[in-house]
Amino acid sequence: MNIVNLIKDQLTGDVLGKLGASIGESEEKTRAAAAVAVPSLLSVLAGLVTSGQGADKLIAALRNFDADSLTRLRTEVTQGDHGKIRNQGGDILGSLVGGDLPALINVLTKFSGVGAVALKGLLSYLAPLILSVIAAQLKGKALTPASLGGFFADQKANISGALPPGFSLAAVPSSAPHAEAPGIPNWLLPLAGLVLLGIGAWYFLGNQAAEAPPVGEPEAKKAAPVPTPIEPKIPAPADLKVAIPTADEVTKSLGDVYTSATQALTSVKDAATAEAAAPTITGLDAKIDAAKAVWEKLPDAAKDAVKKATSENLGTFKTLVDKTLELPGVGEKLKAILDALIAKLTAFSA
Repeated sequence: MNIVNLIKDQLTGDVLGKLGASIGESEEKTRAAAAVAVPSLLSVLAGLVTSGQGADKLIAALRNFDADSLTRLRTEVTQGDHGKIRNQGGDILGSLVGGDLPALINVLTKFSGVGAVALKGLLSYLAPLILSVIAAQLKGKALTPASLGGFFADQKANISGALPPGFSLAAVPSSAPHAEAPGIPNWLLPLAGLVLLGIGAWYFLGNQAAEAPPVGEPEAKKAAPVPTPIEPKIPAPADLKVAIPTADEVTKSLGDVYTSATQALTSVKDAATAEAAAPTITGLDAKIDAAKAVWEKLPDAAKDAVKKATSENLGTFKTLVDKTLELPGVGEKLKAILDALIAKLTAFSA
């Protein structure tokens, strides 16, 4: 079962034609936009479940849908009753996606070429459709965070495989993979084990040396004096409490940079808006410098994770920069600033 294909099967020609007319786009552009919007919304929903923060909201929303909802939605669209669906879908998006919705719309708009208003209308229809298909697949099963987590884990390859090459949701925080719960990083565990082993050896040997021979034992049977062992130079347990930088810190900081920069560039339409966006983009230098300071303290194994995230996000961001600089009057305002920003971000892939 491929959840993406099941959803796309509902988007037949008559549905896309009516839906395109309602948002002011052709059937062809609506189909192309839906092809990337469906796996994008599924990625966001999967992120909500894996974070543990949105699973309950998604469960509550799913309880309002079932297999019969699919027939109702298709009927309402083909009959031109779009207002009700938009209102319902808008409420769902606001509840589940919330503050990430503008970032999601911006990313999809840049990629598909469909206007933001039209795209929001498309997402408002797709949201209840997607929930209806998911609810149909989970019919008869208990709706719990665990069952939803298992469902999205099974569909992870299908969802990621449906996203077009070069497309990235890095600017949408809720779609990003979530870090494991805080704790000692995996690469530190062997060191911690050695420390604990050393402490145990010191404690054991020290106690053995301090023990006195049994009372009344003949002198001839007494063991030779045991040399006092040299106390190993082992870090005190308190040393383990020192904060150790992790790749997740750097990745999250850079993710915030990409989000802020993308939002700033999306607002640029001409020379005036470019000048207004310049301070925001310039202000990101400090955050990049702070991330670089943490980056330099990471072990090589941890740096690899940051390099991978950078390679995934930087190409998409450069494409957005190139398109923005093509706008009349924008290059002279932002080119130098954006070149410097990209140079700093590229350093994380070296």
